[in-house]
Amino acid sequence: MKARLKSRPTPDEAVRIATQAAPELPPTRLPTEDKQVPFSTRFRTSTLAALDAKARAEGISMKLVLCRALAGAGIHVAPADLEDGTPRRRLG
Repeated sequence: MKARLKSRPTPDEAVRIATQAAPELPPTRLPTEDKQVPFSTRFRTSTLAALDAKARAEGISMKLVLCRALAGAGIHVAPADLEDGTPRRRLG
């Protein structure tokens, strides 16, 4: 005999449960109209070394260095891409 599966909560019920479990956390809403997608390209080793050196000197990600340069060249860059979302390791 198959075991009966529990029914899934409705979206409103799921929000209520999450709010009770972690009331100090803000609700998460993921934007669907402008989602992140992967992008890959090839650079010369010397270009990547210069990009890495710039990012390390400023304490930011290489992605952020590139996005700032694109914005500086007049290309529209989504505000979220101009924020450094790289997780930082905790010292100690």
